[in-house]
Amino acid sequence: MKKMWLWVGLFGLLTACQSEEGNPLEPKERKDIIMSRSEEQMTEESTEFAFRFFNQINQSEKKEPNWMVSPLSASFALGMIANGAAGNTLAEIQQTLGFGQASLDEMNAYYRRMTNELLGLDNTTTMGIANSIWIRKGFKVYDSFVDINKKMYQAKVSSLDFSSPDAPAIINRWCSEQTNGCIEEVIKKTQASLMYLLNALYFKGVWVEKFQESATRLEEFCGENGTKSKVQMMNQTEHFRYAYEETFCMAEFPYGNEAFSMVVVLPDEGQELDGVLEQLTFENWKKLNAQMRGQALSVKFPKFELHYKKNLKDDMKTLGMKDAFDERADFSALSPAKLFLSLLEQYTYIKVDEKGTEAAAITVGGFDLMAPGPLSPSEVVPFHMNRPFAFFIKEKSTGTILFMGKITKL
Repeated sequence: MKKMWLWVGLFGLLTACQSEEGNPLEPKERKDIIMSRSEEQMTEESTEFAFRFFNQINQSEKKEPNWMVSPLSASFALGMIANGAAGNTLAEIQQTLGFGQASLDEMNAYYRRMTNELLGLDNTTTMGIANSIWIRKGFKVYDSFVDINKKMYQAKVSSLDFSSPDAPAIINRWCSEQTNGCIEEVIKKTQASLMYLLNALYFKGVWVEKFQESATRLEEFCGENGTKSKVQMMNQTEHFRYAYEETFCMAEFPYGNEAFSMVVVLPDEGQELDGVLEQLTFENWKKLNAQMRGQALSVKFPKFELHYKKNLKDDMKTLGMKDAFDERADFSALSPAKLFLSLLEQYTYIKVDEKGTEAAAITVGGFDLMAPGPLSPSEVVPFHMNRPFAFFIKEKSTGTILFMGKITKL
């Protein structure tokens, strides 16, 4: 009898493994997110913030050749923070996020709606959005601030002994759990801080048109300043949505049931990526996405993996959020203590291979006292990412952008 149950257990385990690897889930039909007119307007403003955010990081990042940020994660974290702000500090946060015409209640309701909708769009895509607030044990925070973040952002709220050497590990464990181990450390020490607010965003999607591993080979990637390297280059010829502008082209690579996709912006040979990105305003992005049509493409796509960290304080100041970071800060809706936002950082991760994409972001805030003519769809057009390119992971029906990045050296 024991032997029989052992074989039953092994059979069940093998069947489960085959179901996961050999017989992947069949994508269910994609459903669009149906929004009200006011929600559509807020989505437009949120996506415009994403492009202002992207362009600002592109200007301020002088050291790293490759980087990725998540405007959605930053937006969620700042939305939670906004509920503790008042006066001009609150106005600047909302204005920076693109919600200057919306009330705080409307903004909170929008984030709650987007969270609920994004998580259920594709049964083959793993999508996670999580928020947490960690408060120094004994520090007074208004119940109203805690309650609204629990209700509208489903935030986990914990009181923690920040003087304990175990405190950073506890917060970092939450980050690792929410990002499937992609981002394992964002807090090194907690002794001086009073509170942390964190947003975690996780995405794992499989390509609709997977790349065959047998077609991947070492090929040359020409980076900025003429640098050349050998990289693992994935190859396939297939139909994808495509658009061409005067100095660059765009192609869209969908995941699962096509609710999510990666859009790649590829400059023409001889064109610099930064020059192209200067043309990629929000309005131009919308126009080019509307112009995309099915096209046979010969695709070369480098496999890559990237970890990135960015201090966002100066970038957000440049974008208009000035008061929150100094003595002018008004967080009187959060605590009776005089607080300012002493920390605002984002950690991101992405891995692209033959099967698909895994990406994650953690945004942490800490408080202290004080897009030539049309082509024939059957003509095979080269789309060879063997030179610098930018990428955007987005949701189809609303255009919400989850991640945006730039690759210039591999």
